[in-house]
Amino acid sequence: MDLKKFALLSGFIILVTVTTFIAFAEEPVAAPEAPAAAPVEQTAAPKGENETQWAWGEVTNLDAQAKTLTLKCLDYETDQEKNIVLTVDEKTGFENIKSFDEIKINDTLSIDYTVGSDGKNIAKNINFEKPDSSPAAPASAVEAQPASQPVEAAGSSAPAAPPAPAVQESQVQQ
Repeated sequence: MDLKKFALLSGFIILVTVTTFIAFAEEPVAAPEAPAAAPVEQTAAPKGENETQWAWGEVTNLDAQAKTLTLKCLDYETDQEKNIVLTVDEKTGFENIKSFDEIKINDTLSIDYTVGSDGKNIAKNINFEKPDSSPAAPASAVEAQPASQPVEAAGSSAPAAPPAPAVQESQVQQ
C-alpha cells in the first residue's frame, strides 16, 4: 500500500513540475527571416482605427464648408507639436458650446476622436475650454485688499497706523 501512495505522489509531483515548466517557459525567439510579415501589417487596419484618441490644443484653422478644424497640439509620444485636422459630423457632441459655428481660431479645445477607415480624424466630442478667470480674481482681490486697509485705517484714526511701526522700532532700539 505504501508503494501505491509513493507512486501516486511521485506522479502528482512530476505532473505539477511539468505543468509549471510549460506555463513559465519562454517562447523561442523567431528569426527575422519572414519579410512577408511587414506587408501584412501595412494592409491591416491603421493603428488607432475605431479606438478613441484624445487631443488638447489650440485651433489654428477652420473650414466651415468642409466642417473641419486644425488643432495644434502636443504629441505626447514624441514631445513635438503637431497639427491634426479633425472632421466634425452630425454625431459629434459639444460641451460648453452649442455647435461647430461657435468655434473660433485660437480657442482651446479638448477633443475625443477616432481615425476612420479612410484615414480621416472624426471628432466624437469637442469640449471648449473656457478661459480661466479664477487666477485673475484672487490677484485683483489681493490688490484690492491692501488698498482697502489704509482707507479703513485712515477713516477710523489716522495716527493709529503710523505709531504701531514706530513703537516697534523704538522697542527694537532699546
